[in-house]
Amino acid sequence: MDFYKLNSLYIEVTHACNQHCRHCYLDGGIHRKNEEMSTGQIKSIFAEFKNQGGKYVVFTGGEPLMRSDMFELLDCLDSLELRFTFASNSLGMNRERLEKLASYKGLAEYFTSILGENPEKHKAICGKDSFDSVINAVEFFDKKDIPSFVQVTLANDYIDDMETILEKLSAFKNCSVKITPIASLGCKSAEEKEADKNLIVPPERFEYFHKKLDELCKKYPNCVGDDNIYEHDKIVNMINEYKENPLYSLCWHSVCVRPNGDLSFSYNMNNPYVFGKAFESLKIPMDEKFFGYINLLKKADEFILEESEKHAIEYDTAVDNYISVLI
Repeated sequence: MDFYKLNSLYIEVTHACNQHCRHCYLDGGIHRKNEEMSTGQIKSIFAEFKNQGGKYVVFTGGEPLMRSDMFELLDCLDSLELRFTFASNSLGMNRERLEKLASYKGLAEYFTSILGENPEKHKAICGKDSFDSVINAVEFFDKKDIPSFVQVTLANDYIDDMETILEKLSAFKNCSVKITPIASLGCKSAEEKEADKNLIVPPERFEYFHKKLDELCKKYPNCVGDDNIYEHDKIVNMINEYKENPLYSLCWHSVCVRPNGDLSFSYNMNNPYVFGKAFESLKIPMDEKFFGYINLLKKADEFILEESEKHAIEYDTAVDNYISVLI
């Protein structure tokens, strides 16, 4: 039997977090209890990934610093000569940890996030004073000539903050930025979603968001990248690019591993489609279930195409939302 060949691996080592962001799709927090893989299980995943020709790992959470074995796991990645991105909210990134992280020859990029244009606005979303820690970490890696990637996720009231944020981050030569709107509220209860509905950027505001971002892309072409809001023409072009590929849109995806070992092609919690436990095997058979999932992706795109004729779409989340309904 043929198996899906893994080129890159996105692994969430924990759902625990030292922040409690109001929009977080993991609905994490420092007191969250969730089944997690052991140190040995994660190391075996890295070894199997390397053995089958894997090249790149995105190491994330939750907040990876919540695991006491974090650097032991990174030692394993480095010993296997695997390149990796390390994702952190930066709150716990003191000088010692920054120096240790920078020492890894496999570190390709530091990934972090900003949620507002200043410490006060940032804290209003994440609940912690981590804004300055983010800037300090980006500055540290910039001086080391190690690239940083900053995810700027903005609430509806914060859309106009993007220029101030970009002005600050564009000062770092090794920093790239992706700006996206908060368009969903993750795994929260109906009551929490209702209380925080002012955070969400509704579809009717996507055009305004796009216009502001397009202006900034021209002003900061070497800093700001594409966002996850897709208009109809962009979705048509994207589908046309991979519609003849037998793997459909999976040719764009790394495989995601959840803290409990669930193996998936989705980064979102709203998509429950899994292909077993990663610590048992990373091998995903290209069988009836596999191609059934590809057919679900095609159906989801059909729905999204129709919807995108009315308004722009937050593409990745929309795909997972439709799949969760279809299955």
